[in-house]
This record gives sequence, C-alpha cells and structure tokens, in this order.
Amino acid sequence: MDKDDLPRERLVRLGADALSNAELVAILLSTGDREENVLEKSRSLLKDRGLVGLLRSDVRELQQVSGLGVAKVTRIKAAVELAARGLADDEWPARQPFRSAEQVFERYRGLLGDLVHEEVWVLVLDQQHCLIREERLYKGMVHGASVRVAELLRPVIVHQGPAMIVVHNHPSGSPEPSRADREMTTDLSTASSTMGIELLDHVIVTRSDHASMARLGLMGSEAPSAREAGEAGEARTDRYLA
Repeated sequence: MDKDDLPRERLVRLGADALSNAELVAILLSTGDREENVLEKSRSLLKDRGLVGLLRSDVRELQQVSGLGVAKVTRIKAAVELAARGLADDEWPARQPFRSAEQVFERYRGLLGDLVHEEVWVLVLDQQHCLIREERLYKGMVHGASVRVAELLRPVIVHQGPAMIVVHNHPSGSPEPSRADREMTTDLSTASSTMGIELLDHVIVTRSDHASMARLGLMGSEAPSAREAGEAGEARTDRYLA
C-alpha cells in the first residue's frame, strides 16, 4: 500500500470523517499480526462483531481475539469511553438547569444507552437544578445492581446539594421500571425527604427511550405537571417538570 493511503496519513490529510470504520479501528490497533496486516485485522473484527458489538465488548471478550493484546484492547476501550463522555458534555452546557426527564435522557443516553451492564448515577444539583457533580455509584451485572439508599445520598450530602436526580440504564432496551426500581425509588424518596433533599426524578434510560419515575407517579410526591406549572406562571419556571 502506498504510504499516502495508510489510515494515519489519510486522517492527517483528509480528516477523520473521511476514513472508513475499518481505517479508524486500524489506527487504534496500530499494528496487525503474522496472519493479517492492521487493515485486514480491523475488517475481520468489524465483520465478526459489527461496529456496535465491538464498542460494547468488554476487555476480557476482546482479549480472546487473536492478535489483540492488552495495549490494543485498552486503546479501543479508552477511545470508546472518551467518545461517550465527550458526547455527554457536548449535549449539555455545564450551567443549564435540568427541567425535564427528556433533558436527562439526552445527556445520558450516549453515556449509558449502549452498555451491556447496569450503572446507577447520582446527579447532585444546586438550588436552580444545575449540575454540581455527577457520580457513578454502581456498576452491576446485566441482572442488575444492588443499590443502597445511603450510598445514593452520600454524594449529595458531601457536596451539599439541595436536590438530586438518579439515572440508571436498562441493557434490555426496555425502560419499564422493575419492582426493584420502584422499591428503591420509594425508599430513596422517603430518605431524601427526611434529609431535606429534593429528589426530582429517577430516570431510566436505554439507547432510544426513557422512563421517568416522577411522571409515572412512582415517587413519594409527584413532580408538578406541565399544566400546573403553566397555570402558576413565571414564578414556577425554576421547577422540574416530570
């Protein structure tokens, strides 16, 4: 292959968007092996797993592929994680307040929507419902994460947030709340109220959909409806609308 046609050189000359999926993966792999050059290896990986499958594969799965050592696997996973974090940051200006479950979904779908395991995140919010801090507290197996209410409240207390939102994903693709989801939300709503912390919502996200526990009326006290907020006028524009 002519040097100018190599993936790295093509990226420098034409930009990343001009490269195929195989060429982009080849840059991450850097080298091939005795049986396949780097582009052939990239095409084989994509043919075997598909792009989404490759991105979803965990470290142990990728290490089972011939020719993929720790260095190559960790480069792939690091690139995927950076892309997900960048997508979340780009979609949400730091000081924009959360006003609805749809906004929560748009921020976290890129970070959580394609995972094959469950993760539970707590969003610590200020009085205007802007983000103070976000923390991943649980990373569980596909069958779910065992969540303790005290652990969910801990970052909110430590960072002195007056409000919070819980976000977690369903790898199954269905945002329908499970019995465990409902029970945890009820317990957290009671505990947060006792601590003087406003639990705005518990949002379940998938790649293409979401469910709001507040909207479904599955919290201790429901968030106000859009109609109620509209009737109250400008004085209630700071409210979270489930």
